[in-house]
Amino acid sequence: MRETTFTTEELPAGERFEGWYELASRVLIPTHVRRDDTTEFQASTLVRGSRALQLATGTVGAFSAERTEKLIRRSDPERYLLDVVRTGTGLVCQGSQEAYLNAGDLVLTDSSQPCRARHETGIHESLVVPKALLPFTAAQLAPLLARRLDGDTGIGAVLSRCLYELARPRTPARAADIERLLDPALELLTTLLAHELDSQGTLTPKSQQQALLARITSFVHQHLGDPGLCPRTVAHAHHISLRRLQQVLATSGLTPAALIRTERLHQCQRALTDPAQTDRTIQSIATRWGFTNHAHFTRLFRATYGMPPGEYRAAHGGLGRPRE
Repeated sequence: MRETTFTTEELPAGERFEGWYELASRVLIPTHVRRDDTTEFQASTLVRGSRALQLATGTVGAFSAERTEKLIRRSDPERYLLDVVRTGTGLVCQGSQEAYLNAGDLVLTDSSQPCRARHETGIHESLVVPKALLPFTAAQLAPLLARRLDGDTGIGAVLSRCLYELARPRTPARAADIERLLDPALELLTTLLAHELDSQGTLTPKSQQQALLARITSFVHQHLGDPGLCPRTVAHAHHISLRRLQQVLATSGLTPAALIRTERLHQCQRALTDPAQTDRTIQSIATRWGFTNHAHFTRLFRATYGMPPGEYRAAHGGLGRPRE
């Protein structure tokens, strides 16, 4: 996990805009940026992320940006950029589409296509996602580029809140904390895009199946801590039959019950090796992730990881004695 904090207050007045521009081009997507006035430029930025995902947030003065064909030919990081407008307004244009943005709106852009943007002074967040991490082709996502996505209701609101918590300077910056927030953020983005594409009727039957699989997987991840999560509740939440749920998950080689069990065990395994959770008992960790029967959890964990959870924690978590 990497974290970078930047503020123009640390630079001479004449170097502030260039300093911020250099950071934004390196962390996000290279663009040509200009400001329309000659007043003193101010900005503060916090960048957090893993080797795959980056999230930048901060207060930035008004500016215009353009990603040109020449910049794309010079270097294309093959990324999507999801912008969240917290305060202020903006305008984003890509291809034949454009979006006028207000506080609470989300917008997606593609690093492989020319883009123009105008942002008024305000707080923005930008999630940078490698294209390989999303289960959609560029052609499938094209209708969603430079289009206002609602960040105040539904899936968009959940994603917006997740990114807000991750971007808060007071949020603990331990690697495990950041990864735990980045993973569901990616799942929520996938779910949001699948929902938007499905509602437009632009997906082929195969793509509809992939989109439904993405929504199901995201739903399961979000509700792992609910002891009542089971194949029937997952099917009911997506308005499909249990048989249809089984057919969708069969494409990934799992049954509904196996998906829930595997993901719960994975979260427990991560918690047992997390130094920040050494004070938690194994039973509390198992309960947190939906296991209500401690003996049953222990049997499943041993069968999956080759040893009981206490021994696993001692071997991988740096504890001298297993804690039950």
